[in-house]
Amino acid sequence: MSRRLLPGLAGALVGGLLLSAAPASFAQAPKPPQWTHAFDLKCRNSKEATFSDKTKAWGMEVFRDDNNGDGVYILENGQLAVARGFAGVAAPVKDSKSPSWMHGLDLKVRRANEPEFTDKTQVLSLEVFRDENTGNWIYITEKGYVAVAPGEKGLLAPTASPKAPVWVHGLDLKCRKGGEKAFDNNTKVYSIEVFRDENTGLLVYICETGAISLAPGEAAAAGAKSKAPEWLHGLDLKCREGGKKDFDKQTRTFGLEVFRDENNGNWIYICETGTLAVLAGNKTAKAPTPMPREPRWTHGLDLKVRRYGEAEFSPKTKVFGVEVFRDENTDTVLYISEVGSISAAAAK
Repeated sequence: MSRRLLPGLAGALVGGLLLSAAPASFAQAPKPPQWTHAFDLKCRNSKEATFSDKTKAWGMEVFRDDNNGDGVYILENGQLAVARGFAGVAAPVKDSKSPSWMHGLDLKVRRANEPEFTDKTQVLSLEVFRDENTGNWIYITEKGYVAVAPGEKGLLAPTASPKAPVWVHGLDLKCRKGGEKAFDNNTKVYSIEVFRDENTGLLVYICETGAISLAPGEAAAAGAKSKAPEWLHGLDLKCREGGKKDFDKQTRTFGLEVFRDENNGNWIYICETGTLAVLAGNKTAKAPTPMPREPRWTHGLDLKVRRYGEAEFSPKTKVFGVEVFRDENTDTVLYISEVGSISAAAAK
């Protein structure tokens, strides 16, 4: 799990990272992202007892978004996660530290047409790391999805006598494709399981696709009867490919739905791609949202991400387009990448 630090990297990134141009209606161009540090992360599948040379690995870059002080963790496949409180993180981090592996979890996740857990239910594995540069928890699944949550530095690593995850409840969420106005019999349904990681106290929301999100706080008693989610509103978000300066007819539009988990009040954003973002919500907000407002685009970012084993940035390094929106209905900042990966944070 060695870190990837390159001599003279900061200078290379200044010239290598691009910022998507703002529409003409914006008087001031957004600030470019700042690279802070990088990792290589491995995740075993449920049949792998130990890490090996055959264990799947991904390259990860971490950036500071100077437009709002958020941190963006992004994998080589374009899957991303956002963390608050990056305004004070150096860019680049001097003498950055490798991530500490804490523990692994195996989670049973049903599919949408699977009412009960059985011995045939898929098992999705994930690894839990701590970013020693920030203290943040990093969860990565065997499918190459990532989630980040605030943690703390200095805890014993790896986790001593790790505890098994506790299943809390399950949810089925529908999501329309971009541009679709109504739900119908063909609307995709995704199954979500919610577990509590007893080692960190975090709730782990995991979709049947392998996508995950993390949330702190309240959870119903394990095994309690689940309450159905409440649908609030839907959103269409556009995202340009890396290097594209303007939105055009070819720019892909992703459909998102926003639900409230009635078991704890959390907002759940789910994208048509099966990625999700969860954050603390409002139990008393009306559902559906009365007179919902359109999302407000704030800025775009182009982020260069090396593959596992790619030591240096080069002209061939993949550039991912990322757009940042604000959902005025929930006061939430939304990040979406060109592959339809989403992450969310409460607006300041």
